[in-house]
Amino acid sequence: MAVSVYTQDQYQTLCRMIAKGVTSLEVNGEKVTYRSLAEMLRIKGLMEADLGATSRAPQLHYPTYRKG
Repeated sequence: MAVSVYTQDQYQTLCRMIAKGVTSLEVNGEKVTYRSLAEMLRIKGLMEADLGATSRAPQLHYPTYRKG
């Protein structure tokens, strides 16, 4: 079983930062500054993959019917 590099709390914090448009955060004396929104979104994707939270769009299946 693989151990996640990221925690759910880190993921939620990053999501809140993206929603607020904040690129810097200081928690417990540790300051994190991202260069851009694009970088934050890229890291969010990495976190989702690591935490197993990637959501793929549901795939639609259309049945086919034949007479006869």
